[in-house]
Amino acid sequence: MATDTQPAEIAEAAPPATVLHDISWKTYCRLRDNEANYGIRMTYLDGTLILMSPEYRHDGNGWKLAVVVSEVTEALDIPILGTSTTTLRRKGERPRKGSGKEPDQAFYIGANELRMRGRDDLDLDLDPPPDLAIEVDNKADSSRALALYARLGVPEVWRYRPRTKTLWFGRLVDGRYESIDRSLNLPRLTPDLVVQALDEAGRIGQTPWKRWLRAWAVDLPEA
Repeated sequence: MATDTQPAEIAEAAPPATVLHDISWKTYCRLRDNEANYGIRMTYLDGTLILMSPEYRHDGNGWKLAVVVSEVTEALDIPILGTSTTTLRRKGERPRKGSGKEPDQAFYIGANELRMRGRDDLDLDLDPPPDLAIEVDNKADSSRALALYARLGVPEVWRYRPRTKTLWFGRLVDGRYESIDRSLNLPRLTPDLVVQALDEAGRIGQTPWKRWLRAWAVDLPEA
């Protein structure tokens, strides 16, 4: 069991993809805010802390999914604000209650982009959560992160499995995510269309792919 007196040592001694139990919110925040741990992703939910260090396959696919969102919204003139791996967290009512996570990618889209524009800090007690969070399931299973995102109030989550090239869209309804066949925030996009776009990146290379995405987005049928 980890204790509140050893916050720095916990992350230093634990290998990536380590699950720690009975961790207080205070300890999680001290670990998360320690600059020595900035390279470690942390997922915290009600006393359980998961430490992760993403691999190349993981981060590369997260970046490509972010490029899809960025280029499609630019082509369709939809305002967005990317938060990338900014920590999203909200304290609970008891010492071992609360939720915190770094999405693989996240975005404010539409009206919330204007609300967050120019801000240097994010406080989910005052600010809205991102409209879209993206998770890449390389080795870990992000399904357990859905409860955390639901607690934070993220309206839409994408989960991508690069090893099987499958993508899932989920919409938050009554505290749970239900599968949807079109993006809530970008309704021209379906999981199959996004996977096809990712495949194109591997075929033509990433620099020309960005130009391809903008042209592709304009030709997508409206939902």
